[in-house]
Amino acid sequence: MSESDPSTGLSSDSVKQFAADLRRLRLAADNPKYSRLQSETGVSRSVLSEAFAGRQLPSARTVDGIVRVCGGDVDRWHDRRDALARGGTPLLDADPPVAPAPRATVPRRTAVLLAVGSFALGVTLSAAAAALVPPNLPPPASDTVKAVARTGEDPGATPCVDDAAVATSQTRADNTLLEIIWSDKCRAGWGRITRYDGLGDGNTVTVVIYPETAPDGPDRQEATEHDVQGAYTNLIVRPSPDTLLCAEGSFTVDGDVIDLGDPICI
Repeated sequence: MSESDPSTGLSSDSVKQFAADLRRLRLAADNPKYSRLQSETGVSRSVLSEAFAGRQLPSARTVDGIVRVCGGDVDRWHDRRDALARGGTPLLDADPPVAPAPRATVPRRTAVLLAVGSFALGVTLSAAAAALVPPNLPPPASDTVKAVARTGEDPGATPCVDDAAVATSQTRADNTLLEIIWSDKCRAGWGRITRYDGLGDGNTVTVVIYPETAPDGPDRQEATEHDVQGAYTNLIVRPSPDTLLCAEGSFTVDGDVIDLGDPICI
């Protein structure tokens, strides 16, 4: 289904199809980078990645921002999203606030309420996904492995998001959620951190993922984002079936660094 004819009929549409068409719209607009999308929409990288992944229906604000930047028909995309929403699709109701931009500002009280409201949803979805995905993922049969991604790539720009799922997650200090996302198709994972204290403004979040055998080696991926509620790393393709991937994180509050403790591994 192409963006030029986004359907509003639930019988022929789905959240996964909606996300696939959003990815095609982005490609048709010369594939703007996440940094540009974040800057021009006021939506965080982590929420943008979730919108393109297709695991749940993005908010109207997120859809509006992506479609405007990519030159799509905003009204038709809104109609399509609303039709999916009326069909009972789970909504990603709250986009974590990012640095205020001229076209999109979120009052501090509103940001706190949105963050708290999204906490239960985020933990529920993460726990459910973690229950479905074993923490130690076995290697697939050799004839099913496809080299569709490389270490260091943004997962949102690869096919890895098509089957991505939370492999393991833990709630740490101040209800901060630390996760490893895994794509069996790519045999690759990436780290993600989400804070639910509403104190993103003026502070940072940092998440790191690395092979357990080489924590400071060349495959180590790290992301630090300012004035946001969440961040994710670039991906690591698992170097061998028995190599664990480990993630750790931290965040700041008024300049003080809060370390999230021991890493989680898959």
